[in-house]
Amino acid sequence: MSTPQPPGMPDHPSTALPPAEATQVETPPVARPAGEEHPEEDRPSTWQPWLYVKIGLLLLLIVWGIAFVVENNKQINVHFVLATAKVNQLWAMLLLFAVGLIGGVLLSQLYRHRRRAQVAKKGRKSRDARGDVRGRDKAEGKAR
Repeated sequence: MSTPQPPGMPDHPSTALPPAEATQVETPPVARPAGEEHPEEDRPSTWQPWLYVKIGLLLLLIVWGIAFVVENNKQINVHFVLATAKVNQLWAMLLLFAVGLIGGVLLSQLYRHRRRAQVAKKGRKSRDARGDVRGRDKAEGKAR
């Protein structure tokens, strides 16, 4: 008398399939001839026009910067209220640019702060001034 086997298992052990580890055979990597490469490597690289545009703009910016420094390399007199100084024209321009940039950032922050305060003040007044228009209790959202 034989013992019951789970479904899918043969009745005779001699006809059983070998374990999965035994069926996997390692194959050595295939060596390719020196002239043969992957198909992806055979294709020419794609032309990227935006890359060349960016490189061209970067070179143009560098050339413009060099020309700017060369043209503005003259000594000028800067008259302050109490004193006069002789400085390079380029440094005077860069100093004025920095002062303008910092002033613009500070003014925009001041405007933003003032605008937020006005909106918050207006929001508080409008919420406090209006009554219970719909006749609902705010805490529970039910009709009275």
